[in-house]
Amino acid sequence: MKRTVVSYGGARYTIANEDVETVQARIAEGLREEPFMWLQVNHGDGRATPALLLVSPATPVAIVTERDSDEQDEDPSVARYLLPDQARPASLDLGPGDS
Repeated sequence: MKRTVVSYGGARYTIANEDVETVQARIAEGLREEPFMWLQVNHGDGRATPALLLVSPATPVAIVTERDSDEQDEDPSVARYLLPDQARPASLDLGPGDS
């Protein structure tokens, strides 16, 4: 099952069975007609509780697609990056004359 995660005000909400493009289009359409809109989402783990988020053009909202761990990527061209085994030191001691 695919679900979309919405990050709003530091909290995480979900929308079941909708992809990022659909949620994004719904928000864009709602804001085209009014200065704000209410976005229906679910809150909580396990048994989700319905919630409404007030969204305006100045509202920071992140929309992320979340898939089940056993689901394969639909786009095989998506690259995966791994950190190298040897990381650079976190800081270097530089003297006043060093640059």
